[in-house]
Amino acid sequence: MRRRKNRAAALGIGVLVVFAMVCAAEGQQPQPEVLTLRQAESMARDNHPGIRAAEERTKVQQSVLARAKAAYYPTAGVRGSYNNNPAAEGQNAHENTFNTSGQVAWLLSDFGRREGTVRREQETLEARRFSERVSVDDVIFGVRRAFFDYLRADAFVKVEQDTVKDRETLVRQAQGFFDVGTRPKIDVARAEAGLFAARAGLIGAQNGVRIAWARLKGAMGVTEFPERPVASDVNVRAPTLSLEEAVKAAFESRAEIKEFQSRLKAQQEAIDVVKLGRMPRVRVDGQYGRRWHNDQDIISSSVTLEVPLFTGLTLKPEIERQVRDYAVIKAQLEEQQQRIALEVEESYLNLVEASERIKANEAQTRSAKENLDLANGRYQVGVGSIIEITEAQVINTRAQTDYIRSIYDHKVAEARLARAMGRGAAFSP
Repeated sequence: MRRRKNRAAALGIGVLVVFAMVCAAEGQQPQPEVLTLRQAESMARDNHPGIRAAEERTKVQQSVLARAKAAYYPTAGVRGSYNNNPAAEGQNAHENTFNTSGQVAWLLSDFGRREGTVRREQETLEARRFSERVSVDDVIFGVRRAFFDYLRADAFVKVEQDTVKDRETLVRQAQGFFDVGTRPKIDVARAEAGLFAARAGLIGAQNGVRIAWARLKGAMGVTEFPERPVASDVNVRAPTLSLEEAVKAAFESRAEIKEFQSRLKAQQEAIDVVKLGRMPRVRVDGQYGRRWHNDQDIISSSVTLEVPLFTGLTLKPEIERQVRDYAVIKAQLEEQQQRIALEVEESYLNLVEASERIKANEAQTRSAKENLDLANGRYQVGVGSIIEITEAQVINTRAQTDYIRSIYDHKVAEARLARAMGRGAAFSP
C-alpha cells in the first residue's frame, strides 16, 4: 500500500515538474519584435517594386549617357578576306588571295553637336534621378499612411473590447435585478441586444485590423510578413511653419519641380543640337593592311569634311518640334507648381483642422465618460433606466472612436504635409 502511495506521489511530482518545465519554456519563448515606422520604411526601400523600377530607369539613362560620351573616342576594327579565284582559261593554276587590314575612324569635331548631346543626356539623367526620388517619396508616404491606419484599426479593437465588457456587465446587472424582481424582463432583452451588437462591432474591428495589416504589407512591398506588434507611441504637434513658408519650402524641395527643371534644360540642349545640324563634320579615317598573296602593304588615311548644303527641308520642322516640346514641358512645370501649392494648402489646413478636432474630441471623451459613470450609478441604485445607460454606452464608444480617429487623422495629415513639402525623409513621428 505504501509503495502504491509512493509511486502515485512520485508520478504526481513528475507531472508537476514536466508542467513547470513546459511553462518555463513557454515563458522563455522570444516575443515577436515590435515593428517601428522606421523599420517599415526601410523594408519598403529594400523591397517595393516601384522603387526598384525607378532605380532601373535611372540605370537605363546612365547607359544612354555612356553611349553619348562614347562619341568622343575613335572606333577601330579588323577585317580579313580570302578569295579562291579560278585562273584564266587555258591555265591549270588557281589564284588565291588573302587580305587583312585594320581601320580606325575618329570624329574630330561636329561643331558642338556631340557635346550638346552629352549635356542633354546628363540633364535627362538628373531628371530620372529626381523621378526616382519622387517614387521613393510616394512609397514612403504610402507606408506611413498604412502604418497609422493599422494603429487606428488596432485602437478601434481595444475600444470595441471595452464596449463588450461594459455590455456584459450590464447584462449581468439587468439579469440580477430581474431575478430579484426590481427590473422588468425587457431590461435583460435590451441589454442582451446591446451586447450582441457590441460583439458584432468587435468582429468588424478585428477584421479591419487584418485588412490594415494586409495593406501595410502591400505598402512595404512584401507578401509574406507575419503580423506582429506595432510601435504605437505617437506625438501630436501643431505645424511650426506658416502656410506661406510651407509653400515656399515645397517649391524649393519638391523633386517633381526639380525633375521638370532638368527636363527643360535637357530640351534646351536638344534644340541647340538640332540647330547645329547646319554645321559641318570633320572625321579622320585610317587603314593599314596587307595583301599576303603578293606581300603588298595597304596604307591609307583621309580627313573628311562633310558640309550639309541641303537637308530636304527637314531641319526647320525639327527645330519647331523641339521648341514646341520645350513649351509643353514649361507648361507642365507651371501646372505642377500649381498642383503642389494646392496640395500643400490642403494638407496644411487638414493638419490644423485635425489639431482643433483633437481638442474638441478630448473634451467630448471626458464628458462621455462622466455621463457613462453617472448612468451606471443611477442604474445600480434603481433610479436610471436601461435606455439611459445604453445610450450612455453608445455615446462613450462613439466619443472614444472619434478621438482615436482624430489622432490618426492628424498623423496622416502630418505625413501628407511633409510629403507635400518635399521633406518626407526629415519627417519623424
